[in-house]
Amino acid sequence: MASLCSATVLGLVGVPGALAVSPSNGINSETPSSSTYTVVKNDSLGGIARKTNVNLAGLLQVNNFVLSSLILPGQIIKLPTSSTSIASSASTTYTVVNNDSLSGIAEKAQVTLSSLLKINKFKVSSVIMPGQVIKLPVGHLFTAPAPAAITPIVNARIKTVVDFAMAQIGKPYAFATAGPLTYDCSGLVRASFATVKINLPHQSLLQSTYGTAVDWKSTSIQKGDLVFAFSSRSPQQIGHVGIAISSTQWIVAPYTGTTVSISRLPSIDKIQAVRRIL
Repeated sequence: MASLCSATVLGLVGVPGALAVSPSNGINSETPSSSTYTVVKNDSLGGIARKTNVNLAGLLQVNNFVLSSLILPGQIIKLPTSSTSIASSASTTYTVVNNDSLSGIAEKAQVTLSSLLKINKFKVSSVIMPGQVIKLPVGHLFTAPAPAAITPIVNARIKTVVDFAMAQIGKPYAFATAGPLTYDCSGLVRASFATVKINLPHQSLLQSTYGTAVDWKSTSIQKGDLVFAFSSRSPQQIGHVGIAISSTQWIVAPYTGTTVSISRLPSIDKIQAVRRIL
């Protein structure tokens, strides 16, 4: 296995939604214009939106949630309906981007920091993460730009990385190797990203510090993301890494006696970090 590393645990900031009274599980009709969903183990807000085929922004709005709001098994949340105004929500919310701060967002929107904190029930020390949707106070002067499209160049680079890793399927695992005939987990990652001129170290410890952190519990893991898990030899420290090829699968060099292969991602509770390099 590659060198061991430890995960950084970030505090979650969220506004829990009010619980609706419903005796049954799953999607329940309350009235012709509203319905509810009962949270089950390993659910995330993004996953619930996909499962129930609703807009994530609408799901956050109707429950007064933010992207990182904590949800618990058994909790009943509202589902948006055709009467939920997403357009209206878009004009009164802001999606956090890299390097944002609460004071910086207040300055962009030309509102006071105290009003921004109050409407979101935040503190000055509250943690915000890229992709999180927060409310803007009445009277803000911020006009949200159109979402930036992922450029074909970035897509092509991710495809190059994954295609190279896929071409290594069947090659044996060997500790401390990075190809071309054998690989360990971080060696496969290093060799794959070298195809797009990204020089990653041959250590999971150091690889886990590259790129941008992804909150895998509230947003989908994407193709090309690096997914880190604990080592079987040292179950308290990260010692394993693979490359996601979808939101549910990764390609990885598992351990001695196996070969480079595709398998299901570890469960949410076993993943220790996700980093987006591209």
